[in-house]
Amino acid sequence: ILDLTPSTLDSAAGGTVELVGTLTNTGDANLYLNGDVSILPYPDLTVDDSPFFNTSPLFLSPGDAYTGPFIDVTVDGATPSGSYGGSYTIQGGLDSETFDDIAAADFTVDVGSAVPEPNAALLIASGLATLAGGLWRRRKIGA
Repeated sequence: ILDLTPSTLDSAAGGTVELVGTLTNTGDANLYLNGDVSILPYPDLTVDDSPFFNTSPLFLSPGDAYTGPFIDVTVDGATPSGSYGGSYTIQGGLDSETFDDIAAADFTVDVGSAVPEPNAALLIASGLATLAGGLWRRRKIGA
């Protein structure tokens, strides 16, 4: 059983989200974790499955579970706002040579619009311009 928690993640354009969850061996034999398949058919979203392979065990004994990261999804900075659905499948089996689909889960990445942070120099310049304009107007009124 593969349970991604949560199965919907929010990201701004240009961000990265990590799907985490739990994979449980409900069978009565060791279950080797040999591969995975990610389906996310959007060119602006890329998947990195190294978090799973860097942290998961080689196999799960009967009743054991792995809890941790599975994939990272990086959203390109030009990605339009919207919901992007995908699926993630763990492959493996009774030995290290088997690549059967053993568990799968759907996920969604909700992309919001990125709000760029204003340039600090621009903020300072506009503040100084406002202050100078106010002082100039005050001086003109007082003269």
